Amino acid sequence: MSTHKEYALIAILATAAIVGVVPAFAANNPYLACPDCNDTNNIQQIPQVAITVTTDKPGYDHNSQIMITGHVVNPYPGQDVALEITSPSDNVVTAAQVTLDSNGDFTKTVSTAGNLWLENGQYTIKAQQGDEQARVNSAIFQIAGEVTPSPPAIPEFGPIAALVFAIAIISIIAVSAKTGLRFMPKY
Repeated sequence: MSTHKEYALIAILATAAIVGVVPAFAANNPYLACPDCNDTNNIQQIPQVAITVTTDKPGYDHNSQIMITGHVVNPYPGQDVALEITSPSDNVVTAAQVTLDSNGDFTKTVSTAGNLWLENGQYTIKAQQGDEQARVNSAIFQIAGEVTPSPPAIPEFGPIAALVFAIAIISIIAVSAKTGLRFMPKY
């Protein structure tokens, strides 16, 4: 079989596959066909978002306060909203539970100062109310800027260091008294 005949056969098979598949998808998609356009009961409504979460600014530095606010539509009675913030490397940097007010609103202030907030990049806040059929939403924000390194830890030995120092001095005095300050034996 020549190369031109093989290409023609592949083109015919591809066309047949596309023509055979497209009507199958169109028949099952309610948005492409509208047999009862005048019947408003058949129009699918987009549901309202059950929970929202936002920050007061889109970006922060490594020593900022983030004001997180949100709203829950028809909240589950007595259930708090769980907040979880993850770093650009998907590590959890903080988690909290916040109580809703009578309107279904919540507010939480979080500080970006600390060893868990050292990465620059996009952080994600996930807000969730409930566990089964949970209401979940998320928001993103950026942290950028120079990270101020924390000072190195200086160990404090206190009484132990004083005790070791005292024993060392006493040992030096005792050895010196026995040897008469001679460390090499006489011959």
